[in-house]
Amino acid sequence: MNYQDFQILVNSNQKIRASSEQGEVRGELRLDMDRTKHTLKLIDHQVKDGELLKGLGYELYQALFPNEINARFQATIAGAQANNHSVRLRLIFESPELAALPWEFLYDKQTNTFLGNNIKTVLSRYIDVPLQKRDIKAASLPLKVLLVISSPTNLAKLDVAEEEKLIRSALGKHIEAGQIELDVLQEATIRNINQKLREKPYNVFHFIGHGEFQDNKGYIVLVDRDGTANFLDDERFANFFLGNNNLGLVILNSCGGAAVSSNQVFAGTAPNLVRRGIPAVVAMQYSIFDDTAKLFANEFYRTLALGYPVDATIQTARNAISMEVGLDRRDFATPVLYMRARNGIILNFIKQEVLEPQSQNNEPKINYISMQSLEYPDGSVPLDSPFYVERNGIESLCYQTLLQPASLIRIKAPKLMGKTSLVRRILAEGVKQKYQGVYLDLGGVNKEVITNLDKFLRWLCSKVSLELDLDNQVNEAWNTSFLGSNDNCTAYFKKYILKQINSPLVLVLDEVDRLFPYNEVVEDFFGMLRSWHEKGKISEDWKQLRLVLAHSTEVYIPLDYHQSPFNAGIPIELEEFNQQQVEDLATRHGINLQDSQLAELRTMVGGHPYLLRLAMYDVATGKKTLKDLLELATTEAGIYIHHLRSLLEILRDAPDLVPALKRVVNDNSGVELDSMEIYKLHSLGLVQRENNHVTPRCQLYRDYFRRVLQ
Repeated sequence: MNYQDFQILVNSNQKIRASSEQGEVRGELRLDMDRTKHTLKLIDHQVKDGELLKGLGYELYQALFPNEINARFQATIAGAQANNHSVRLRLIFESPELAALPWEFLYDKQTNTFLGNNIKTVLSRYIDVPLQKRDIKAASLPLKVLLVISSPTNLAKLDVAEEEKLIRSALGKHIEAGQIELDVLQEATIRNINQKLREKPYNVFHFIGHGEFQDNKGYIVLVDRDGTANFLDDERFANFFLGNNNLGLVILNSCGGAAVSSNQVFAGTAPNLVRRGIPAVVAMQYSIFDDTAKLFANEFYRTLALGYPVDATIQTARNAISMEVGLDRRDFATPVLYMRARNGIILNFIKQEVLEPQSQNNEPKINYISMQSLEYPDGSVPLDSPFYVERNGIESLCYQTLLQPASLIRIKAPKLMGKTSLVRRILAEGVKQKYQGVYLDLGGVNKEVITNLDKFLRWLCSKVSLELDLDNQVNEAWNTSFLGSNDNCTAYFKKYILKQINSPLVLVLDEVDRLFPYNEVVEDFFGMLRSWHEKGKISEDWKQLRLVLAHSTEVYIPLDYHQSPFNAGIPIELEEFNQQQVEDLATRHGINLQDSQLAELRTMVGGHPYLLRLAMYDVATGKKTLKDLLELATTEAGIYIHHLRSLLEILRDAPDLVPALKRVVNDNSGVELDSMEIYKLHSLGLVQRENNHVTPRCQLYRDYFRRVLQ
């Protein structure tokens, strides 16, 4: 995976300097600390509230990304996406008070994502003492991990045996496969730790125990000779690792381990360890539940053993926590990464052949050779992914259409069926042809913008200008005295965009059905797009524009036939995968096509691309067998539960759809519904049409919603 860097430094005067390949931009951080601290108190008490976390994350985002810096950050993301790269976001805070805030909750409201768990935007706290190439630790598999569990007799007792069992359970398959070698030290005295570190060239030091933060100083609690607590400040604790030529990572699994002093930025345990020479430290800024700790250990060590950069590894682990635990609990933002490796590389793995051990039972096996290319199915499929399955000539048709002047491509499919993956490939094909390309997701546009035609068209012109690195002259060019909003937008596109770029422009508008409910916008906007398409038949300037529109399902809005873009151009409808495509996808995941459970999987989820990939990923990574996965599929313990719950939440916000769906899942022959009910349920991907009747899209939906909608 390639990365584009975006670094933010906030000095002690709260001045922001953001650096990227495009240069530097500056701003000032403004944050209501009293309100933020009040919110943090609620989070400290483990309040389960997704909106509270989003509210805090949005406040932090607005403070750290004021206007010009946010524009540059979004441009960096867009540039990275166009090249199938990710963004590496490094944060540096000179102010201890700001460094102590949980920036892992950063929330981008426009895209409805937390930056801390978005695997396309890896986030870390950077300690500006750059790691030299000579400092990168050589390592070979198995990854050598020393687990130290400290439980003094005079403090709240830890269940040492259970803590070891938890980690061994999380890493069991990786240990068996020869990827990880785990040693455990339960008597965590200074002498024992020093002796253990001399016995073997450990790559990772994983501490589980108590952490304290008192009198502006961080302490790790070890055990004295008499079994009582021995408080080591961060400087003494760092001495364990001085001169260690193998250790690349320290993990502090203690509730206070990630705290930062209010007076001195390196006084917190984690950043001081990095300052003293450890390439990277992961610490927990909140107490962590056993289930989350187990999940974190499993995902983190597995990914690290594959040679991933440590910041990408921690991001993958946070993402896994958010998928399993949810975004309404603080767990996903609990792991904090401090590092001084600009590229995240802390261990230089020596490549070697790994032979998969013979399985002695029916447990799933992990194929680590293929795991190097495995991807968790999150969002669109990357351009270079081996898991993208082509759709029977649809891609070729789109690419050929793109070459035609003033072309228009309309892509229709329910959510999670691959629309965005396809449009990104169309965009990439345009770039290959030396065209300019802009991708805009209307699903992430603020409601106040999208419900006002003039604001929306100004946003459109500004956003396209920004993506093309053109000067934004919307305010100067907009003539409200004589021209309407559509006329202003059309004039701006022609003069300030099409005439400036001297090449065809591929404009992709994803999730355009976001506009459908807003009558005051939809008729004028789509009428304007149709007029642009028609202008391309006679105007050299407008011939340069290639439009790609993607939407979830049928266009139910009443538009004049001659003013609608939805009856012009090339229509593309994405269907479910057929048998051949399902088998192709299974082969790419290393799944035996003779496995009888594969047919049962298709019966359960149909040819739904996302649901198939989710199952095949779990099987390929050795988390579950197909048999176990199918037995739990419709239950609260199944891999689809977060997907199913998200659909259930949508239904609860639209109670008028519940009776209709209940009829569908409880009828085995299909039912007739109102056309608007069909539209809404189909746009969610819950039903499929058969003549004048609708049935559940797959058995998974029938069984789950039949149970929960009683």
